[in-house]
Amino acid sequence: MYILGTKLAAVLASSVAVGAFTAPSSSVGIHNRVFSPSRQPKHLGHFYPLQLSTNDNSITTESKDAISLRQEAEVPINVRVLVVSALLGFTSVVHKLQMYLNTPCLNGSEVCTVQHHDFAQFFNEHEIASFLLVLTHSIPFALLPWVSKQVSKNGRMIQKDFEEFNPFIMQMAMTCIGFGLSLEVGWHVADSWYYDNNFHVLNFGFYFFLISGFALWADGFKNTAFMDLVFGGILLAASILYPFGNAVGVGAMEEVPTFLRGFLADPGVAKIPLYVGMSATFTSITLRGREIFGNKMFIVAFLSIVVNLFFIFILSNYAFQPDQGYEDLSIMNYVYHICHDFLGTEAGVFYFGLLIKNYVPLAERLEEESAI
Repeated sequence: MYILGTKLAAVLASSVAVGAFTAPSSSVGIHNRVFSPSRQPKHLGHFYPLQLSTNDNSITTESKDAISLRQEAEVPINVRVLVVSALLGFTSVVHKLQMYLNTPCLNGSEVCTVQHHDFAQFFNEHEIASFLLVLTHSIPFALLPWVSKQVSKNGRMIQKDFEEFNPFIMQMAMTCIGFGLSLEVGWHVADSWYYDNNFHVLNFGFYFFLISGFALWADGFKNTAFMDLVFGGILLAASILYPFGNAVGVGAMEEVPTFLRGFLADPGVAKIPLYVGMSATFTSITLRGREIFGNKMFIVAFLSIVVNLFFIFILSNYAFQPDQGYEDLSIMNYVYHICHDFLGTEAGVFYFGLLIKNYVPLAERLEEESAI
C-alpha cells in the first residue's frame, strides 16, 4: 500500500512538473480586451499586453466572457493535482512511518505496554483499513484551506448583505479547527490509531481548539457577548474535566474530588458534558448562519453534530477496554472511526464551504424573484 501510494503521488507530481495537467491558456485567457489610451496603465509602458483603441469603447462582450470564465476558474487544475498527489503522498508516508514506529514494540521492546503492542499489531495487519483511516484524517488539511478560500472570495460580498458577517474571524475559525485536528492526529499516532476513549493531553488539545473554532465560527456570523461568555464557560469546563480525568486514568486519585471519581472512571460517560457543550456551540452556529443561508444551515448541523455524534456513540462500544486482548479488537473500530470523521465532521464542513461558494447576493435574488 505504501509503495502504491508513493508511486501514484510521484506520477501525479511529475505530470504537474512537465505541464501535463496545465489548462490551455486559451480556455481561461483574456482576448481582445479594448482600452482607450487614457485607460492604459502608464507604468507598464510598451509591454502592456492589451490591445488599444482610439475610442472610449468599453470592454467587448468577448472580453467580459473571458474575464468571467477566468474568475470562475478557482484553482488551476495543476494545483489541484498537486494537492491531491501531496495528500496521498503524505498519507502513504505517515502510514509507513507508523509501521516503523510500531516495529520496536512488536519486536519486544520493554517500554511497550501489552495494550500498545496489540494496537500496533492490529494496525500493521489491517493495512488497507489503517491506510484509509490515516487518509480520512489527512483530508481536512486540504478541506479547511478550501473553505477559507471560499470565505476570502465571497466574504466581502456576504458582508455587504449582512454587516455583522466577519470573514477574518471565519477564517480564524477554520485555522483553529485545523490545528485541533492536527493534535488529534498526534493522539492517534500515540495509540497506533486504535480508538481508545481517554483523557490524553493531545485529545484535550483537540477538543479545546475544536470548541474554540466553533465559537469563532459562530462569531464570524454575528458577535454576541453573552454567548462568548457561554463559550468561555464550556472551554473552562473542558479545562477542568481533562486534568481530573487523566488523574483518574493514572491512579492519582488523591488529586480528584471524591464525588467525581466514579463519574470520571468511564471516559465515554464523563465526556458527555463535553459533547453537550459542543452541540450547544454548534446550535449557535446554526441559528446565526440561518440568517444568511436559511434552512440549509440545518444540513451543516445535521452532518457535523447528529451524524458525527451518532458514529462516536457507536464507536464507544468498540473502544478499547482494559480487559480486552488482541483477539477482542475489532475492525469496526476503524470503520466507525472513519464514518464519524468523513460522513460527519468533514461532510458538514464541506457542505458549509459550498454554501459560501454558491452564495447569491440579496440584490440578485430580488431581481430573480421580481422577474418571476
